[in-house]
Amino acid sequence: MQRAKHGGFTFFELLIVIVIVAILASVASVMYGRVIERTRMMEADVIIGSAVMAQERYYVRNSRYTTHWHALDAVPAPVRTPQEHNDFSNGLENTIYYTNGGAHKTDAPAGFAISFQTDANERWFAVAKRIGKGSYNYEIIRPLDADTSVCIPSEGNEKDSYICTDYMGLDDPSQLPADPRVPQLPQE
Repeated sequence: MQRAKHGGFTFFELLIVIVIVAILASVASVMYGRVIERTRMMEADVIIGSAVMAQERYYVRNSRYTTHWHALDAVPAPVRTPQEHNDFSNGLENTIYYTNGGAHKTDAPAGFAISFQTDANERWFAVAKRIGKGSYNYEIIRPLDADTSVCIPSEGNEKDSYICTDYMGLDDPSQLPADPRVPQLPQE
C-alpha cells in the first residue's frame, strides 16, 4: 500500500506570502492616508469657497470685509452665533472656525482652523491652517479677489510639500507657488 501524499504549504511558501501581504498593506496604508488628507483638503477648500462668496455679499452690503464668521450670511452651523466654550470657534470673538472642533482641546482631531487675514497692502485672504493629529502643517490660502486656492507647505515638512504638490496638480515641489500673502518684489 502506498501512503497518500498530504498537500500543503511549506513554511517557506507561507513566509513569502506573509512578506508580500505586508508590503501590499504598507503601500495601501500610505495611499489611504493620502486619500484621507486630500478629502480633508477638499472639504476645507469648499468651506473657503463658501466663505469667500459670503464675504463678497457682506462687502456689497457694508463696503468692507469682516473677520467675524457670525457676521456672514452663509456660515457653518456651529459658528453662526459666537458662544463661550464653543469648540468650533474661538469664543466670543468668533474669528476662527475649527472644522472638527478642537478650539479648547489639546489633542484635537485632524482638521483646519479657518480664518480671514489681511496683508500689508490690505488684501484679504481666507486661510485654512491644518491643525490636529497627524504630521501635516500646511495652509490653504485663497485671496478674496481670486478664484483659486494655493497650498503652502510649512517650512521643512517634506510631507506637506508632497501633499501640496499633489493638491495643486504639479509634478515637483519646486513648482509650488509663493505665499500670496507676501508681496512680491518687482523683478529687475
